[in-house]
Amino acid sequence: MTSLKNFANMQIFGSYYIERGAKMNHVFSISIALSTSALTMGIFPVSAANLNSDDSSLDFSQIFIFGDSLSDTGNAFSQTGGAFPGNSLSFEGRFSNRPIWIESLASSLNLNPTAFFTNFSVSPDGANYATGGSLSGDQNIFDDFPLGLQQQLESFISPLLATDSSANSEALYTIWTGANDYLLDPLFTLGLASQPDAPSNTDTTINNISNAIASLYNIGARNFLIPNLPSLGLSPLATLTNTSNILNELTDEHNQKLEDAIAQLNQSLVGANIILLDVNSIVDEIIENPSQFNVTNTTDSWSNTVLAVCPDAFLAADGSVESCDIDVPDPDEYLFWDIIHPTEIGHQVVADEALSALKSEFKTVPEPTSALSFVGIGASLFAMSAFKQK
Repeated sequence: MTSLKNFANMQIFGSYYIERGAKMNHVFSISIALSTSALTMGIFPVSAANLNSDDSSLDFSQIFIFGDSLSDTGNAFSQTGGAFPGNSLSFEGRFSNRPIWIESLASSLNLNPTAFFTNFSVSPDGANYATGGSLSGDQNIFDDFPLGLQQQLESFISPLLATDSSANSEALYTIWTGANDYLLDPLFTLGLASQPDAPSNTDTTINNISNAIASLYNIGARNFLIPNLPSLGLSPLATLTNTSNILNELTDEHNQKLEDAIAQLNQSLVGANIILLDVNSIVDEIIENPSQFNVTNTTDSWSNTVLAVCPDAFLAADGSVESCDIDVPDPDEYLFWDIIHPTEIGHQVVADEALSALKSEFKTVPEPTSALSFVGIGASLFAMSAFKQK
């Protein structure tokens, strides 16, 4: 059984997988078009330089983040003593080579939340509870690391209840979870996870997400951003374990049921603003039109490529690769960092679309003219489903 104790001999969720001297190079591509509407070429917002500044059109006073490794800014790394992610090309404990989507989005909102489980504190700007390996329930992919979505919520809600306080209704709350629920069995097959009694169907996962939104709403939260899942079925993980079809089906079912659940919650939770961000279509657009994003490789993982030729390479504080005497590929030309997670460029596209989705939903001021000249007008320019209480 794989546990966190094995991390000294294994690089997990790094594309260069090493265990007891055995080397397996894996490629991960989480992208396939499903039932959600597809984007067309040239509709993405302009570069990060145009969007990643203090955006006065949005006035969230704090941000609170829940989920798994796609949103983790160092919680798992801190809680496991640096063992997870077990990839020497990780940027400061992120599951990527540079800051991730939620950090870019928060920066655009002029917010700088703390990673809660690194010091168990909440900054005036909010906190990030998202933890790598978390399932949508009360478990993690490692059974000796019991930190799932429910524990994250309890860590946020319990102090409020203890002091008879309410959650900030002017804050933004994000929940991105579900992938680990469906990937657990394939990960276990490859020895990359323990085997807790985790959900294996979409109804359980969607119910967990719905309950999470309702729990936060009941304590006072009102503004939510909920990303759906990119397709998992064409990943090397799926290929190696012969689970491509089932993972495609699960992703499709998850995204459709999540859309339905959010529509229902927006009707039943008075005053709630719950935005569904269609990451599935965002990632699919990058795969189908990589040149639009200056990406040249959408199938291989960047860290896999680097570590295959420089096993001792590591990432310096400035994001450069050290301990490698040969030229290495530019990570900005790769979509994937490891066997699951995107590089900075993939995270940035998601962050830009998330910001556009928020601006479209709240409509405080018009979109900047410079952005409009490239992307067009309104929410039709990105694949995002937004539902609002009428």
